[in-house]
Amino acid sequence: MVPGVIYGSSLYFYCLPDQFSDDYVRDEMLMNYELAIGEIPRFVIVSYDGNNSLRWKNMAFLVQAVSVIGLHYLVILYFGLKIHFNMKKKLQEYSTTYRRIQNQLFRALVVQTMAPTFLFVLPAGPILLGPLASPIFGFPISLQTGWLCSVFSLYPPIDSIAFMVIVTEYKKVIKEQLHYMFFPPESQSASRTSTDQNAKPIQMS
Repeated sequence: MVPGVIYGSSLYFYCLPDQFSDDYVRDEMLMNYELAIGEIPRFVIVSYDGNNSLRWKNMAFLVQAVSVIGLHYLVILYFGLKIHFNMKKKLQEYSTTYRRIQNQLFRALVVQTMAPTFLFVLPAGPILLGPLASPIFGFPISLQTGWLCSVFSLYPPIDSIAFMVIVTEYKKVIKEQLHYMFFPPESQSASRTSTDQNAKPIQMS
């Protein structure tokens, strides 16, 4: 909750629109979204002003946002490594089957942790930092970001899919259910009966 409050409050304090930021994105909003900038609620991040000087309030948000995300990854890395080494030491006391299950659960946890990196952080990074790099490298950036919402919607099933793919017991159940779905017992018994009826009797001489 604390990182969320820090991130949201910094967005509110540092990225409120002003006349320069509205003028800067007015044409883009009208061309890409067919919306008038003054008629919608908004937060605007403009890295430079008209003299190519940094807008420090917007830069403060970017620095704070990167710091919050970086802190998240430091915490994940620290506790992930700690769990790994503690598990490796403790699991020596248990059976091979129990160790295998716990290792599978740990790998599923790692996948669940990395999923937001690929679905949230990596797609959002260029969008947040692109306006900062655009004047430096001298190329314009103009793109719609609605596709990000579609990418975000992929995250909820990732938790379940990770367990289904990695944990052996889940895979067995899924295979059994799929086999039951496509090859129900009724069809198998009907096919077996039809085969028996069509078989010719063998005469012994």
